[in-house]
Amino acid sequence: MENKKTLIKQFSHTDLDGVGSALLLQALLQEQKGYVAENYLPVGYSEPGADGTIDKHILNFIQTNEEAVTELYITDICPSDEVIAQLSAYCKDNEITWHIFDHHVTSVHVNEIYPHNASIIVSDEATGLKHSATSVLFKILVGKMPTELFEDEKWQRLANVADIIRCYDCWDWQLNPNAAYKESAAEFNNLFYFYSWDKRIELMGSVMSAGLPLLKDYAEIIAALKEKEEDYVRRKTLKAQFGILDGKTFAYSFGEQYTSVLGNALARLEHPETKKEVDFSFVLNGKGVSLRTNNDDIDLSVLAARYFNGGGHKRASGGAFAEIQYFISDSENPEQAPTLFLDLKR
Repeated sequence: MENKKTLIKQFSHTDLDGVGSALLLQALLQEQKGYVAENYLPVGYSEPGADGTIDKHILNFIQTNEEAVTELYITDICPSDEVIAQLSAYCKDNEITWHIFDHHVTSVHVNEIYPHNASIIVSDEATGLKHSATSVLFKILVGKMPTELFEDEKWQRLANVADIIRCYDCWDWQLNPNAAYKESAAEFNNLFYFYSWDKRIELMGSVMSAGLPLLKDYAEIIAALKEKEEDYVRRKTLKAQFGILDGKTFAYSFGEQYTSVLGNALARLEHPETKKEVDFSFVLNGKGVSLRTNNDDIDLSVLAARYFNGGGHKRASGGAFAEIQYFISDSENPEQAPTLFLDLKR
């Protein structure tokens, strides 16, 4: 009897770690099992949370898939418990092997529900390093952290790519003085977002194949982006507003670019009333909100889940506002109070 052809479906996040982990998984499986491009369906890149697209994409796959999928992997993102339950049942009925590789603290409970199908690890016990999805893949599939394989002839190329992504995604490049990659991690992220979506995928694939030395070819672009970033963050922090939520002080600004760097810069500002560094910051982009803190006593994943229908990490989380209201003023009748013009609900 002819063996069933291996056919893999993947879902992943859209950021540096999401795209990186999706393509790293393919590279690791090629090395370990000999899988090639023909073994993969297109990756379903998705956004997290109740307002994101991961649940919709998984459910659409369950309802419409006609391919003979044999393996399914989710990286750097986790569907809701209800959708995971449906996915588990679907995979059981269709004899599909499935696994989630993630590192967000808000999803750790999935390990207990599906111990054979979930590897959601926040930090590494052996090295003490924070995990990204790329490092979780190395730990589970190879057995070691990327940093432990920098000198390994077989794995060093992919290990270095995995760790530069980890250094950025976990903010080790700013918070850990011993991080293997510091400014270069942020530069890689800036370069990634400089390109259109298809070019981001292409860039990541090229770096996976050639290794980090390839980034030297982009030195002029990286330098220009760094200057642009510094100017953007400087302008936004000068316009920062301040407030208090749940007894905690915060600084905020609107921002469409460099949200992580901007958020960290805002989190270092002094609150005008307390004369102390704010407890946390957030950057607004439409309904979306990105939270950052330098305070070890604050868990932003809890704050994001409670107030913004989101989640994430202790120091970095995200979510969305329930509604946004827009008011207009009549210049010909300045004595009239502003009137509600548009009310956007989640």
